Amino acid sequence: MIIVATLLYPGLLTALAAGLLYRWLLRRQVGARPAAGALRSREGVATALGVALAGGGLALLPWPFHPATPTVAWLWAWAAFELAFLLPLLPALMAGAPAVARAAIREAQLGTLARALLWAALASALILHTRWDGLALIVHLLSLVAALAAFPAAVGWGIFGHEEWMTPGGSAAGLTQAGQHLAAWGYDLRAGALLAALLVATLPVGTLPPLVAFALLLVGFILTSLLLREFTGRTPRLNLPGALRFCLFVPLPLTVGATLALAFAVR
Repeated sequence: MIIVATLLYPGLLTALAAGLLYRWLLRRQVGARPAAGALRSREGVATALGVALAGGGLALLPWPFHPATPTVAWLWAWAAFELAFLLPLLPALMAGAPAVARAAIREAQLGTLARALLWAALASALILHTRWDGLALIVHLLSLVAALAAFPAAVGWGIFGHEEWMTPGGSAAGLTQAGQHLAAWGYDLRAGALLAALLVATLPVGTLPPLVAFALLLVGFILTSLLLREFTGRTPRLNLPGALRFCLFVPLPLTVGATLALAFAVR
């Protein structure tokens, strides 16, 4: 059952499906499949490992119809997702090109902070995963809003993307066209998997019949992706200080509020 959960549902295959759906909803097309030769490069291996880790992170969460029924395994999901996002940056950091390394460092700094806030919010919701009464409902609502606020910065979406005026192409600059295409696919697959994890943690899937819970996850995934698409390109990108300030002034207070509400809810 553990092998099924890791490779099929809700593991690697689910991460691939979520990533492809996210890519299609956000960009209105899936695009051509990355060239197989690109996977043999250093960047390709890092991208593939990142997607595999994202799939492993999904398998550790309490999905409906989960074949292994995890309990506290979700505590390791954060580590899996963090490695999934940081590992693909290693080739850019070792590339020797200052502009590319700077873009990778920026992405790592912003993404790590935002994902820490996101997972802090998700932890509060997961602790009360099967409780939605009284104070627990407040915890879930605060966790959901905090996680949604942190998600764009956590994946480098839109205004939190790389600074085009300084490093066109970001951490994928200098790669071949096939390499850049593969990097874009890896980005969308990881982002889609993280969005799925966010919804599993914050929606009432632990209290609903499994089929209804799965339908709720699918609807939430589609609506969130379409909302992101609607706002794509409407505002200029933030520089690093501005993006960090956003994380500290918006998701952080909400995450703290969810944690405080959790402290009262479990008393």
